Amino acid sequence: MRTVILFACLSLCFGLEAQNADYSALTIPAELKKNASSVVRISEIVYEVHAANHATRTERRVVTILNDQHKRENQMVMFYDDDTDVATFKATLYDAMGEKVKSAKKSDIEDVLYISNGQFYEDNRVMTTTLEHLTYPYTVEFEYKSVVKDFSMVAGFPSWQPLGYNQSVQKASFKAIIPADNEFLFYKNELPEPNISTVGTDKVYDWEVSSLQARRYEPAAPPPSKTMPYLKTGLRNFAIGEYRGTYDSWQTFGAFIGKLMEGRDVLPDQLAALVHEQTDGIDSEREKIETLYRLLQERTRYVGVQLGVGGWQPFSADYVESNRFGDCKALSNYMGAMLNEIGVESYPVLVYAGERPYFPVDESFTTSAFNHMILYVPSEDMYLECTSSDAPPGYLGDGTDDRNVLHITPEGGKLVKTPALQAADNGHLRSLTIEVKEDGSAGFDFDGDFYGTSHEMLRYFARNELQDKKLREGLQRNDVLPDVNGSDLSLTYNPNKPIAELKYKTEIPRYVRKLGKRMFVPVNKFYAYDNVPVKLTERKLPIVSNNARFYVDTIHLNFPAGLEVESLGEEETIIKHAAGEYRAKVKAAAGAITWIRTLKLLPVNLPATDYNDYRQFFVDVRKAEKRQVVLREKRTK
Repeated sequence: MRTVILFACLSLCFGLEAQNADYSALTIPAELKKNASSVVRISEIVYEVHAANHATRTERRVVTILNDQHKRENQMVMFYDDDTDVATFKATLYDAMGEKVKSAKKSDIEDVLYISNGQFYEDNRVMTTTLEHLTYPYTVEFEYKSVVKDFSMVAGFPSWQPLGYNQSVQKASFKAIIPADNEFLFYKNELPEPNISTVGTDKVYDWEVSSLQARRYEPAAPPPSKTMPYLKTGLRNFAIGEYRGTYDSWQTFGAFIGKLMEGRDVLPDQLAALVHEQTDGIDSEREKIETLYRLLQERTRYVGVQLGVGGWQPFSADYVESNRFGDCKALSNYMGAMLNEIGVESYPVLVYAGERPYFPVDESFTTSAFNHMILYVPSEDMYLECTSSDAPPGYLGDGTDDRNVLHITPEGGKLVKTPALQAADNGHLRSLTIEVKEDGSAGFDFDGDFYGTSHEMLRYFARNELQDKKLREGLQRNDVLPDVNGSDLSLTYNPNKPIAELKYKTEIPRYVRKLGKRMFVPVNKFYAYDNVPVKLTERKLPIVSNNARFYVDTIHLNFPAGLEVESLGEEETIIKHAAGEYRAKVKAAAGAITWIRTLKLLPVNLPATDYNDYRQFFVDVRKAEKRQVVLREKRTK
């Protein structure tokens, strides 16, 4: 059972402000209400380091919620684990006039096991409470204090972002108290230099901001850590149990991770024998790697395990072999051990896996901004995703592309950038035949090959969804199929390459709109590209996107002999921009129309002034994708 420790108040010079502020919404300056759904009245964080593996964090936050767009601000959430002692957890609600309504009681606070996405075994817990009020505006005040040690401390060096989107700030501060025998490291964006002082044997770093006006969210922008006031922190020297580490450089931090993994790559005898049995007759090193990668996929499965130092330290290869499961670190270590057995060198790699890192790893600031481990084989310049049960060897999707990663080499850490996606390798080649009927219905015959990132979902469904009904429902839910009632559904994938093939036939009722003697026929009814950025009256941030795709669609539209084409539209459409290129051609023959379209999407990094043109490209593409042709009964002479 966790021990809840009671702490004496901090001394006055480091204490939080007395709680006598006026919380009335009427006192908020008018300029702080502009574009704001909430206003941070007071935010104070004090981070006090006691040793290389021991710290206290105290926070007080007062927020006035102006409307339901920021209703989420009424929830207080605190994550903790076995390396964390919770000392204070308080929540208080005030009405529009600043009068106290209630304080959260013990019965209002939930304290439950927290299992994060993809994890199965964790010692993480979450304390949470929500303060509900019937009318806006109202104010919430949250206070908490926690003591962290070992892994929880090192993995939880605080970051500070005083300002959120559509949120203004009256006053916010961050204070770090650091022993003289250590060094406080920090990365800052849009923040002043800290006020640095010395108190006893401690060094004190103070930041304070005030009267920050609300900013609107802008799509396709750099992450908030690069565009908003933001602080990321760390310590030069840290410790987890018996392990001592340093953030002196990427090399030394990588050496620390290597130390955690040391001695855990010894294969049990029976697995070593199996590795040789599988590979000794193969001449090609790449083929040996691929063979062992498939062996990994066949013999193990991914199970997230985050317990104590296990957040960074893998289970041994022997453990994985005995239990046939492991997390990303354990499976990467297991795969590396098998490669080592046949003399192939490999490196564990720390990476942030996700669509876009909130804090992209910066060469100039050594920190652990990673959440995943993969494996790199230098002789083949190949990355291996060891948690996937079906990925082809050497395939990295868009969750780990084009970003700084840390190779854990024998010499220590080495910062390297993963390859960027190429449009030609990620997209689809689809063919669709539509047979328009007299009654306005249509036969639908689909055949498509999907590549790279576009094939990932289909590969997952093909391997994991064995029930035909659920497979159809899943594909329709993800806009792959127009319905679930068709025949001849076939979904397969290439075990060695990132390719999936889908075939499907169905009948679509009311496909066309009939008006008198005419039929209005949509050419690309189900698969039109319709991703248009929102319209903005003002743009302040650069336009950044790493989207790289190449889509090719051919649609054969056949219609009854009694009909003829009345209106076909432009024979060729070409739309170009730095963000991509769109080309479509249409031609008609007796009883048939053929429409061929290519859409290439490219990464961009453009100034804010280009936003209207950037958006207009996608508006024009959407308009071109909505093409209709008009058929009518043949005229008699």
